[in-house]
Amino acid sequence: MQRPRLSYANVISSIALFVALGGTGYAVTQLPRNSVGSRQLKANAVTSAKIRASAVQRSDLAPSARGGARGPRGPAGPAGALGPSETIQVKRAGPIAIPTTTGGSATVATITLSAGSWMFNAQTRVRADPGGSDYFNCELVTASGERFADGALRIGEAAGDTSIGSISSQGAMTFAGTTQVSYVCSHAAAIAGAPRAENSWLLATRVGSLENR
Repeated sequence: MQRPRLSYANVISSIALFVALGGTGYAVTQLPRNSVGSRQLKANAVTSAKIRASAVQRSDLAPSARGGARGPRGPAGPAGALGPSETIQVKRAGPIAIPTTTGGSATVATITLSAGSWMFNAQTRVRADPGGSDYFNCELVTASGERFADGALRIGEAAGDTSIGSISSQGAMTFAGTTQVSYVCSHAAAIAGAPRAENSWLLATRVGSLENR
């Protein structure tokens, strides 16, 4: 039997086959950079052991998985202060005559309030006709006679003048039970003419508590 001769063509084809087979083996064991994506991974292929410690950040997790386990309920905090919960206003637009006698006074607005702490604002406009000149005082007075806020004004500086002035009063009180509060205006001495209060109003606002400092 005649032995096959080694020719140049046989050598070249053998080398080409070896290179081809060697290149395929390289491609299988040495993957190019960035060549594996989510499509190449099998289901459940990535396990906890394959993840480097502290490598997963909170932003990598789904929103439903970001909340940790809920701890035990803490103790209740202190109750907050009660804020304003009620405002009452009384208005008297028409004129209310103030007696001309010494110390003459008139109630220009009255309000009835339930127990609690209240802040007050009140205002009136006092008019003195020609011939009247005196100091006028308007104050808040409880039904028991307690006076807790006042405002004063002198009008009618010169005899024969017709003068008008506004008086404002502010205050705060705490009542143990239902109480009536009045806005009362008076003057010091006998006065001529016809003094009167106009456009009077009294505003009361309930508050949580009052603290005197």
